[in-house]
Amino acid sequence: MDLILALAVFVLAVAVIGLFAMMGELGSRVPASDTDAVPSRLDPIDQARLGGEVDSWPTGLAHLRDADHGLLVVLSTLCTSCGRIASGATGPLSMPTPAAAILVSCPQEAAGAAFVDGNPMVRDHPHALDIGGEWLIRNFNVDISPSVLVFERGRLRSAFTFGSVDALKHLPGVHAEAGVEANAG
Repeated sequence: MDLILALAVFVLAVAVIGLFAMMGELGSRVPASDTDAVPSRLDPIDQARLGGEVDSWPTGLAHLRDADHGLLVVLSTLCTSCGRIASGATGPLSMPTPAAAILVSCPQEAAGAAFVDGNPMVRDHPHALDIGGEWLIRNFNVDISPSVLVFERGRLRSAFTFGSVDALKHLPGVHAEAGVEANAG
């Protein structure tokens, strides 16, 4: 009986050592930081009203109407990913064109103002609040955040969702057509 018990303890000890070895191997395959784990890809927003334009832009965004190439980053106070992006957890918020702005979708003005106040990278760029996302939905049929809308002379050319500020560096055509290198905001 003692021999069977000793053999069982030995097998369990080997199994535990093997388990720790496997966990170490798996741990080495996990990205080192949260930033590495966030996808930097862009996914098109299929329902966006491409070609759409508006007469009335919110204060803080009007410069996008006349710019050859404009960029609107849409964040929401109710979105965890948006909070991570706005706080800098996925990297510094860089805009690949000088005609850029941030639209904060929020349930009420107080929530939007608190979001802007709590995130200096949002304050560093022209920005506006969109209560209930009404302006964005009514004009461009976009109700997803975080998202980025690319404009050409005030007309919506493309719209994408993204999960990391690194994705903004990969916007199709923005860098080449604008003739501008990405600059930190």
